[in-house]
Parts: sequence; C-alpha cells; structure tokens
Amino acid sequence: MTDKLFTWLCLKSAPGLKLRSALDLLGRYPDPQAFVGNPDHPLYYDESIHPSVREHLSAAVPHPRWEQISKLCAHYEIKTLCYGEQDYPAGLAEIVAPPFVLYYRGDLAKALKQICLAVVGTRKPTSYGREMCAKLLAPVCKNGVTIISGLAGGIDTVAHDAALKNGTQTIAVLASGVETIYPPANRDLASKIIENGALLAEYEPGTKVDRWNFPARNRLISALAQTTFIVEGSLSSGAMLTAKFALEQNRDLMALPGEINHTNAQGPNYLIKNGAQCITSPEDILSALGLEAEVKDQLEVLPQISADEQKVYDIFKTEQREISFDELLLATGHGFGKLSTILLNLELKGYLARSGGNTYTLG
Repeated sequence: MTDKLFTWLCLKSAPGLKLRSALDLLGRYPDPQAFVGNPDHPLYYDESIHPSVREHLSAAVPHPRWEQISKLCAHYEIKTLCYGEQDYPAGLAEIVAPPFVLYYRGDLAKALKQICLAVVGTRKPTSYGREMCAKLLAPVCKNGVTIISGLAGGIDTVAHDAALKNGTQTIAVLASGVETIYPPANRDLASKIIENGALLAEYEPGTKVDRWNFPARNRLISALAQTTFIVEGSLSSGAMLTAKFALEQNRDLMALPGEINHTNAQGPNYLIKNGAQCITSPEDILSALGLEAEVKDQLEVLPQISADEQKVYDIFKTEQREISFDELLLATGHGFGKLSTILLNLELKGYLARSGGNTYTLG
C-alpha cells in the first residue's frame, strides 16, 4: 500500500491494539507505509506483536470508514500530518497520548512558526471577561503571536476574533472532524480562520460532535502553545481542565483576576492563588512570552475613575445585566444631571456602553 493515510488508519483500527503498544510498535517500525500490506516485512516475524494485529496489518484491512474519510478529505481539502513526520508539531509529540493522525484545513505550519498562546474560557463570559480578553490580546496579536483556542462560543470566539482583527494567525482545535463546525454560528469565523491559520483535529472527517471529545481536545490546545491564558471559568469548567493539562505538560500558566463572588472568576482566581501569573495588562503577557510592547501598543486596561463613578460601575459589576437610567436614579440617589455626567464619563472611559434607549451595560 502506498497511500499514507490508508496505512495509518489501518494501524489505528487494528483490533486490540492499545495506544502504548502502538507507540512501542512505531518506535521499532516507524513507517506504516513500509509494513501495511507487505507480509515480508520484519514486523511480521516480531512475536511481541499480537497475531491478530499482524494479521490485520498484513491483510491491509481498511479502516471501517475509509471510503467516507477519503471522500471528505478530498471534498474539503483536508490535509494530514502523521506522528513522526518532520512537520508534526513538537508540542504534541511530547505528550502522553499523541494523536497518530492530525487533520487540518488551512496553513498549520505557518501558524505554528510563531510564538503560540493558548486562550480559553467559559462559553458564557461576563461583559468584563469579553472586554478584557479583547483588550489584553490586541497588542499581543499585533506582535505576531498565534492564538490557539477551541472555536467554542464565548471566550474562544473572542480570542479567535482578536487574532483576526489584529493581523495574526489563529488555530482552532475542534472536537469533531474539521469539516464539522460547532457551534454553527461560528461558520463564518471558521472560514476566516482557514484563511489566516488552521482548523485542526485528531478526529477523522465524518466524526460528529460528542461531549466526550471536548476534554480530550483540550490537551491539544495546551500542548500546542508555550503558555496558556485562562480568562474566565468555574472550578469545574473545561478551561480549568485545559489548565490542568498545561501544568502536566510543563507549560506556563496565566490567568485573568476576577470579582471574587462571581462563578466565572473562581477558576482564574484559584490558579493565581496557586502560582499562575496574574494578568492585568498586555505587557504582562508580552513579557511572559519574551516580547516587548511598542509604546503605541501600550494599553491601560482600567482607566482611573472617580469615587462616584466607581460606585455606579460597582452596581453593574454586581448585577451583571442591563440597567435602565431610571433604575440607576433610584439606586444611587443622584440627581438627573449628575447621573447623566457619570454615565457619560464611564462610557467615554470604556467601562459602560449604551445598549439602547436609556439602558446601559458593561462595556
């Protein structure tokens, strides 16, 4: 057999072949194209390999979905990288369970040539989380850092979007085949990522979204990057699982501090208490990545505000919802003119945004 993907999938689908045994086999016989369907190969005289595995490989038994996989690869222009190949990501080769085959759409090699930062967080971020993620990443992206995330709604989407808006590459690691975009609302975003980075998965084309795939794909997000940035997430969130993988893979970890009584801040605040770098400015991230911010890129994330402005802003942080002008009059006790001035100042400083009529929300 000469088709690279066919031979690798034949190996991957061998009956009873566990991951550790497969890695040991590849350590001795690294090229499936040399032994699949070639009964004269030395592998077939190796009695440490189970007879059923040798029989399967000698007969070149196709992967059960081979026809579907090959057609989808052709239709969606899906490319592959196999374990041990020269361009196979070094970060993935080092982990406990490296994927045998990587499927991708776009230019993966170009995206991985840059310094890589993994950015993950909750699918239901606060306004604060969205705003800080976008503001903190903008100067980082302008310095050419590749952003790696999972294409989920919420913080993942904000991170990918920040990369695209600021002229850098981004990689989305999927929990399905790379032809399946989830959530569907991110299809346009996925198309832009293909043009400015890559969609990547370890799952064969035709693999549907399965909730058990998400935890597994998180280990790839952290392994592909030198550093992982946790923006928001509860203690039991997928973001915290990614943080766990990052620590196991000896990667650097950073987190955005949050309000102590908000669920989304539980994960990052816990990580910071236990040694993760506390991120309060773009310069913190750039310094951790060994980069220097240009003066024009320096950003004050939280401009100074007055005591009266702080009290109004605190109401929004506590409520985490849209609040009308009339509600604020009652809550603050300020007169019409004074409250109008405070709200205008908070808008100009980026703390609040008018969401329609006389209703305001966090900026």
